[in-house]
Amino acid sequence: MNYSSKKDYEKLSDDLKKYQKWPSDYIFKFIILNELNKIEDLLSKFDLKRCRVSKKESSNKKYISITIIKHMKNPDEVINKYMDVSKIDGIISL
Repeated sequence: MNYSSKKDYEKLSDDLKKYQKWPSDYIFKFIILNELNKIEDLLSKFDLKRCRVSKKESSNKKYISITIIKHMKNPDEVINKYMDVSKIDGIISL
């Protein structure tokens, strides 16, 4: 959701309120260049002691997908996390 508009975040928030019970585990999925500084920047946005993280490199190893499962209190906390992560140059949030 990089460069997402306020409208996109509002729709996501509405969907999260409508289709998920809170608090709940939430699955974040990201694709980013497979560069150590980018990966560290992304992971620094999460308390890794309280998350489950998995990584998978693309076939050419240029990109890496990172899945982070974290217990979130409410949709606003999810949206705030997406907004924080969206500041990382080149990140794709799924």
